[in-house]
Amino acid sequence: MSNDLLVLITGALTTALALAFGVPQWLHVRRTDSIAGVSLPSIINTLVSTTAWLVYGVHLHDIWVTLTSIAGLPALAATFVAVMRRSDERTGMWLPFTWAALLAAAAATSPWLPSLFPAFLGCSVLWYVTPAALTAWRSPDVSGIATGTWLLLAMDAGVAGTYGLAAGVTAYLVYAIVAITGAVAVLARIWWRWAPECGECAPLGGCTCTA
Repeated sequence: MSNDLLVLITGALTTALALAFGVPQWLHVRRTDSIAGVSLPSIINTLVSTTAWLVYGVHLHDIWVTLTSIAGLPALAATFVAVMRRSDERTGMWLPFTWAALLAAAAATSPWLPSLFPAFLGCSVLWYVTPAALTAWRSPDVSGIATGTWLLLAMDAGVAGTYGLAAGVTAYLVYAIVAITGAVAVLARIWWRWAPECGECAPLGGCTCTA
């Protein structure tokens, strides 16, 4: 398979996965009306990151990076609205503001440190998976988390990593490593049947189940 064909295939697959990524969580929240175990800051971080990827794709004149970002925004925005309407918890909301500020600072230094913004952007998924994984492992109930979202993220990591190698987009390689690690962490929590006798403890919550 030629490199150009590999770029075409993986670019198209990445765009398709981005289009579908936010859909399972949005549908899950709409169907169950539950956001148990879902991290609102992680969703907002993803919106910030996707917008930054869009800017980066336009800057690179890379059609697939640009299309992937555009494709991912609608479902992510819908998920944000659905979760926001059902959540009274605002803990950790400083994270999206901090992340946006860091991205803006890294972009501003591009004339002198051109590799800094791509490195930050490659780690952007860390700002999604970290609060999501911590919330999941600290929550006694994870019924609000859509398994499909994290399976799609794992698939996307594999495809994005392949595209990064084929197209020479370093940020995608960093993204792939972080994304697969985070997806495995959240899926492990979803699939681990944590069932203490009191039924109210989280694995990392430090609960002793005492009255």
